[in-house]
Amino acid sequence: MFYGMLVPALSAIFIIIVGNKLLAGQVDRGSMAYLLTAPVRRLTVTLTQTLYFIGALVVTFGSMTVTSLLVNHYAEAGFAKKILVELNFGALAIAFAGIMFLASGVFNLSKLSLGTGGVLILAFILLAVIASFVNYGVSGLDDV
Repeated sequence: MFYGMLVPALSAIFIIIVGNKLLAGQVDRGSMAYLLTAPVRRLTVTLTQTLYFIGALVVTFGSMTVTSLLVNHYAEAGFAKKILVELNFGALAIAFAGIMFLASGVFNLSKLSLGTGGVLILAFILLAVIASFVNYGVSGLDDV
């Protein structure tokens, strides 16, 4: 259950909050204009923000992996270590981060970035929840 819906939902909240503050949040506060008055290229600023975002995700999910491995070892839960590492790597949610970073870079207002990227990510999570309840067979057409 934890890896089914809770991890994507919690990682989506983290990605929406951090991704919105990277570029669009700095434009709203005016710190981006101050930063670009220095002899720093926009590409350098964007790459720095991208590396920070990816690093924050790797540290977050890396600590979650280490914690789940420690709990698995000390609680003697019996899960395979390889499976736990693969689940945590699969939960890294780089696609969600890319959507939010793109929205933060395209829109220069935080509310537009949040409204586009955040709504897309939440829509994908909602569609995944709805798909988990789908019965792929039509029960009325079964042979009696």
